[in-house]
This record gives sequence, structure tokens and C-alpha cells, in this order.
Amino acid sequence: MNTSTANVAAVPLDSHSLVEAALIGHPDFQRALQRLRQCFHAKQRSREPVCLAIVGESRTGKSRALEEFEREHPQFRDANGLNVPVLQISVPSLPTVSGLVELMLDQLGDPMASKGTEANKTSRVRQLLKEARTIVLALDEFQHFYDKATQRVQHIVADWLKVLVDKAQVGLVVAGLPSCLSVIRQNEQLMGRFLAPVRLSRFDWTKQDEREAFIDILCAFQRSLPEFELPSFESDEMAFRAYCASGGLIGYWTKLLRQAAWNALDANTTRITLEDLAQAFRDIDIAEGGQFASVANPFERGFCAAPTDAMLATVREVGMPKIEPEAPRRRNRRATGPNIGEVLSTR
Repeated sequence: MNTSTANVAAVPLDSHSLVEAALIGHPDFQRALQRLRQCFHAKQRSREPVCLAIVGESRTGKSRALEEFEREHPQFRDANGLNVPVLQISVPSLPTVSGLVELMLDQLGDPMASKGTEANKTSRVRQLLKEARTIVLALDEFQHFYDKATQRVQHIVADWLKVLVDKAQVGLVVAGLPSCLSVIRQNEQLMGRFLAPVRLSRFDWTKQDEREAFIDILCAFQRSLPEFELPSFESDEMAFRAYCASGGLIGYWTKLLRQAAWNALDANTTRITLEDLAQAFRDIDIAEGGQFASVANPFERGFCAAPTDAMLATVREVGMPKIEPEAPRRRNRRATGPNIGEVLSTR
């Protein structure tokens, strides 16, 4: 992970939206945006396929990168109608061709998105992409093309997507968990179109450059929220508390800060104390279904803010999918009475 001073870009919104409005451009995030911009400009100048994957754990900033990329190229209307430079779709669980094509038609303004056969709707999507002068099709949650239950790729949908991108002459950007790379690798024609993936990873406290970059981000968030009085996160102790609270995932830190800001505004104050952060941590832990159950509340006064191997190992599990234990197989009940072997053996 490259490091440099985090940049801050804030959009003026109401107080309840201040945290979401703060865009903290840490190095990996900036690199993802740079690669997205490269794809956009390259596709404008070439008819060759241009495809890029952005992969990483949940809460590492993949979706936010796509949102910022789309914001840089907003939809607009002119004398020729609706322009959609970047068409972004969130892939539903267990995607189907029919479901995806309807989402695209709806985003492109088709009032009859659910009408027609699959072939007819696909033809309309291609035509609308051309009329809307779409440069890049961006698919978030691309890991849904991979069915974890069966460990199989949705090959029919992946093949349909490849053909659509080729015929519509648009670039393709996908974002998702690392499992989405299985979709690309198992489709030879898709794989040949993709550039090397961009990886967004959680910060590692044991690596000095990443630790410093993480602290830079905390300070950048603090600077972007001048309306609130927050504890200083410049010290290693407070930064480590924040690291444990987020698992090194910026998405979780954003969520915690947002909750703390909401709680403060509801209490008619702009002062956020250590106790307030502790309450915000409890609030988001409930919202995440006990995701942080293995981590002691890092903002409690009695928390030991000294990195240990055991603590760091626990923190690395924050945000990881929980593996449910398999239900024990039911054994067939033995029939009452002797079996045929026992009967014969007594004769």
C-alpha cells in the first residue's frame, strides 16, 4: 500500500451528512480513481475492449470509488437527449440476464423496462447505450456472479455481459470482493479483456507506512469536520483505538464517525467525547449484527491501547464474513428390535 498525506474533498451539505460528504483520498483510493479515469479516457479513443476490476474486502472503499467516478461524469440532457457517460449498476444476488437488463433499461430511462422478451430487452439496452453515448458500464457487487453456495460462476450471465460490452462498444468496470476474480478467470474471453486488477486492502498496523497513512486519514477526517469538537487522533494511543474500532477498514470508521455525529446532533451538542465514541461503537455493533463482538470496546476508559499479537489478530477478523458451523448430519435411528443379521446369528 502506497502512502502519502491524505487529501480532503468536502461537499457542503446539512450537518447530518457531513461525514458522508467528506471524501478522504488515501493512496489506494486515489490509485483506483486514477485507473478508472484511464479506462474512461482510453475507451473514448479506442474501439478495443477496456475492462478493469477493483477488488477488496468489504468497507475498503470500492463502492465509494465507483460513486466518485460516476460523480465526475454525471448524466445530463442536451438537444440530443439523455447522456449517460457512466452507467453504474449494483448486481443483485443470484443475477439473471433478465434482471440485469431490466436494471440497465431503468437506469437509461426506459419506461417499459420490464416489458418484452430477453432478446428484445437486450436489443433495447444496446440501442439506448449508443443513444446515451455511454463510455463505461460499471457493475458493483460483481462477486454475485459467483454463487458461493454451489461455488459456480453464473456462466450464462457472464457470457451475456461479454457479448453486450462487445456489441455496445463500451468499457467495463467491475467492483467486488476478491471472489469476483473467479468470474473473470473462468471465462477465457472475459479474462483476455481485463487489465490487472486494482486491489483495495485494509490498513495493517504492524507496517509503519500503513500505520502512518491510517493516522493521516484519521486527522484528515478530523479536519473535514470543523463543526465538531473531537478527541485528537494524532497520538498513537487514540489512533490505535480507532484502528481497533474499525479493523483498519475506512468504511467502518466512516460509519462510526457518522453515528457519533448523529448522536451529538440529537443531543444538541457538537462536542464528541471518548464516551460518545464508545456509545457510537456500541450502536454500530448492534447494526452490524455483533460484527465486533470479539473486540472489546476500544473507547472504554479501561481499554488497554497497547498493540499485542493477540489483539491485532482479533482486529484483523473485523469485517470478515462469519463462517457458520455446518449442522450435524442426522443419523438414521436404528430400528427397534433385532436386525436380520442378529436373527440369523441366533439360529
